[in-house]
Amino acid sequence: MTVTEEATVAHSRSPFREYVGAAIGGTLLAVLALVGVTGYPWIALASFTAAGVVIALVDIRTRRLPNRYTGPYALAGALQAAAVSIVAADPWILIVSIAAAATVFLAYALMGMAGWFGFGDAKFAGAVALFASVFAGWFAIYLVPLAVLLSAGERLARIAAGRGRTAHAHGPAIAAAALVVTAAGILT
Repeated sequence: MTVTEEATVAHSRSPFREYVGAAIGGTLLAVLALVGVTGYPWIALASFTAAGVVIALVDIRTRRLPNRYTGPYALAGALQAAAVSIVAADPWILIVSIAAAATVFLAYALMGMAGWFGFGDAKFAGAVALFASVFAGWFAIYLVPLAVLLSAGERLARIAAGRGRTAHAHGPAIAAAALVVTAAGILT
């Protein structure tokens, strides 16, 4: 089966399973926040980084970031934002998370309209910003320039290696930028 055939088969299935998994996993992580488990931020970061890596690998393989993966990631991120907001008794955590995610999505959507990135990248960036902003606040919007720089560096390395200027997957750069921004937010 070719990559294109795999992508067609993957897109023809219902994403119900992914949403249920994200709801269950996101709820379990949210419960860790609600009961005050020590190390929750790092546990959540490890979980979301693992999910981001899986999504980035799909992007590398298919050059697509399907809604069936970005949507559940956003759902799990929204559950974390709500849980941490409740634990901290601070509704601004949820509000800033939503606003930062919308800002990042809009930035990527505008770059998508210019033909720089795809709209799957915009949705994935918005989803990772939703989670990252739980710990990083407005600093999460910096994942946009960081992801663009990481992607540009990867592209320059490919050009220097003689592998051409063809389009490449941007999902890995988004996932890496989200890891850096979230970890910086947790540490500060």
